[in-house]
Amino acid sequence: MMDSPPFDRRQFLSGTLLTTFAGLAGCTVPSLRDGSAARSIPFRVATARRIDDAGNMRISWQAQGARRITIYASEGPEPVITGRTVGSGGATGSILAEGLAPDRRHYFTLVPDHGGPLTIADRALHLPSIPNLRDIGGYRTTDGRWVKMGLLYRSDQLDRIDDQDMAAIERLGLKLVVDLRTLSERSREPDRLPRGSRPLILDVAADSQGSLGGDMRKAMTAIAAGKGAELLMEANRDFVSLGSARRAYAGLLNQLAEAQPQALLYHCTAGKDRTGWATAVILTLLGVPRETVMADYLASNAFLEKKNEATIKALSQSTSPIAPASLTPVLTVRPEYLESAFDEVDRRYGSFDAYLHIGLGLQPEDRKALRDRFLTGASNERDSA
Repeated sequence: MMDSPPFDRRQFLSGTLLTTFAGLAGCTVPSLRDGSAARSIPFRVATARRIDDAGNMRISWQAQGARRITIYASEGPEPVITGRTVGSGGATGSILAEGLAPDRRHYFTLVPDHGGPLTIADRALHLPSIPNLRDIGGYRTTDGRWVKMGLLYRSDQLDRIDDQDMAAIERLGLKLVVDLRTLSERSREPDRLPRGSRPLILDVAADSQGSLGGDMRKAMTAIAAGKGAELLMEANRDFVSLGSARRAYAGLLNQLAEAQPQALLYHCTAGKDRTGWATAVILTLLGVPRETVMADYLASNAFLEKKNEATIKALSQSTSPIAPASLTPVLTVRPEYLESAFDEVDRRYGSFDAYLHIGLGLQPEDRKALRDRFLTGASNERDSA
């Protein structure tokens, strides 16, 4: 536990009085859904990361305008300020949370002496049979709010989930699983769904005649010729321009706009391209900075590393005419892939807001409603740090 400067106990207690009453006896704290009632969250940076297989966690933060931070642990995404205290510190700090159950997902509520609390978790689920499964929450927006955790998940294919990982996924409480893949992918590798969830098919590539879901022989020829990167850039442009892609991504946003926010997972095969653009759209409309969106996109390379290594090894031992070096651009993501999609947005619509409105049919009031639903904390329009 870190040393911390003295703090004003009266200010601390008054600042958390509302949530204290709601959190008596270890109960969870309801989300502040009325934007006028929400308090500004002072954290500029806050992360939780599992550091070993024993489940030990490193929690780090930077806060502005707060002198003392207290951290509480729970197994649910709603903020709690009672129960197990795992540490405390000053405005900037880092603690090690030990002795946590390694087979459970842990959330940490950071409670400052000034400002609103913030609940974070490790975005990665660390499940070997579905390596690119991640929470897309825990990012700070340009106006100082944070994307809520425990509601929106991105992942790769679900047909290979083993029983142990399925048990972990079922604890997420998923209500909807959105499949962005083609008919041939779904037929060849059907989803294994967690109990309590329902499926929804939103085929991004249904109308494709080119890089997405089109003639796979042409695609393989292009890859063998060392044009995998060009193929992926074309695919990302298709995510914006293709009619079926617009309908699919609009359908996903419609699901997010349902009356009651529910835990939702969307995926494709690798969880990096169609799923990558879906995530970029959601995070951008919520106000997450472009550089953060790009970092989340590129993180697929790390999460898919072992899976890709196995694919390359199998390829090198086969009689395929495709060289492993030619396949690597297709198995990974690069900044220019995502930039191709954003460039297509600018070329066709002039701005991202116009893409949301004209391309995906999202009204301004819908965007505000989505921000109010999936963001926590009060907006500070003057804060663009």
